[in-house]
Amino acid sequence: MSYVLSLSQLLTLVQDTIDAQFYGQAFWVKCEVTDVKRYDQKNWCFCKLLEKKGGQVMAETAGVFWQQGYQHIRRFEHATSRAFENGIEISALATVKFHPKHGFKLEILEIDLSFTLGQMELARQQTIQRLLQEFPNQIRQEDDLFITHNNSLPLPRIIQRIALITANHSDGQRDFIQEITHNAHEYAFRITGFYTTIQGETAPALLVKQLEQIATKKHLFDVVVIVRGGGSQTDLKPFDDFELAKTIALFPLPVLTGIGHDRNTSIADLMARQYKVPTKVAAALVDHNHTTELELLNMKEKMEDAVSALLFDRSRQLEKWEQQINWVLPNRIALRKQRLHQWEQMLQSGGLRLCENRKHQLDGWQLRMENGTQRLLRNVKGKLALQERLIVQLSPQTILNRGFAIAEQNGKIITNVAQLDVNIPLTTRLAHATIDSNITHISDHEE
Repeated sequence: MSYVLSLSQLLTLVQDTIDAQFYGQAFWVKCEVTDVKRYDQKNWCFCKLLEKKGGQVMAETAGVFWQQGYQHIRRFEHATSRAFENGIEISALATVKFHPKHGFKLEILEIDLSFTLGQMELARQQTIQRLLQEFPNQIRQEDDLFITHNNSLPLPRIIQRIALITANHSDGQRDFIQEITHNAHEYAFRITGFYTTIQGETAPALLVKQLEQIATKKHLFDVVVIVRGGGSQTDLKPFDDFELAKTIALFPLPVLTGIGHDRNTSIADLMARQYKVPTKVAAALVDHNHTTELELLNMKEKMEDAVSALLFDRSRQLEKWEQQINWVLPNRIALRKQRLHQWEQMLQSGGLRLCENRKHQLDGWQLRMENGTQRLLRNVKGKLALQERLIVQLSPQTILNRGFAIAEQNGKIITNVAQLDVNIPLTTRLAHATIDSNITHISDHEE
């Protein structure tokens, strides 16, 4: 049987081997950080270091930051304005460490800030290029300025109804509301809060959801304001998200952002109207309304001046017309009276002649009507006498007196043999008598 080692002896042997192999050496390692556990009071940080390829974990080990490395975490957060948290890809200077009790670790001595900043900027540029390529009609770049559908929307002349997207009870919410509600001009605003998380991996989707909710009732708002609190270094990564930037760039209401410090500009800022911090957004809204008020006051003054000038001009014109009327009107009245007198005389003389002419015409028409009426009556009387004689000559009694007879059957005059019924008595009317007889024989007349 071979010599049996205890576990501690074996692991101490491994430790000695690793120390001998890697003593005094440090390596630059590119990896992703996860499972971050920080101890700020002790200046320690424990984490896992991963290498991924196509979503698969290719390698994994424990990592640790002691006091020397922890200072680089603080430098990282200050330089990138990002919290050192899960999902960050870094390039770090590390030494290989193994302890029989605590196992294998990489001790991080330094973080390459240029690598991290480069990765962040590369991701930003890729997102910007994708926005420009997929939405060329709504997003374009002119030098360092981005012209989008959203930041090209005109602001309402007066802004009162504000949809505020922020974290509830945050510094950003407090600073914005305090600045805008205590403005020097005492303008009133109606602010509706849409509260959500604005940090972490879920923040972009939650921000997009709030914007979609506002879009369904866009008629209730004038602008959308997105703010986050300042004063501490927080993660701006959610505001570089493609879906969030696209939603803001195409949003139907003007979007104003106050989500960073003076040296921070996210892609969301580029797609909207950027005012850096919440208080500056509030001041910009107040200044906008004040500019509108000054324009209205200026218009009011111009209108008053124009109305005064117009009234003065019309007053002068009325005075001129009054003078003309006082001078011209009496002459015109006298002239009109003279013409009326002339027309009266003309009407009197002409009217008498016209009446006499019309009387002569009426007398002539009366005589012609009387003569014509008498001739018409004579003609009508002659025609009536002729019709009377004709009626007498054609009456049934006159015809019967001439020797004719009328045959009837059932009260109907028989005019055709086909009307006869041999079974019914036949009545024959003469001039002075009526004969009832039965039909025994019917024969046609010879030609």
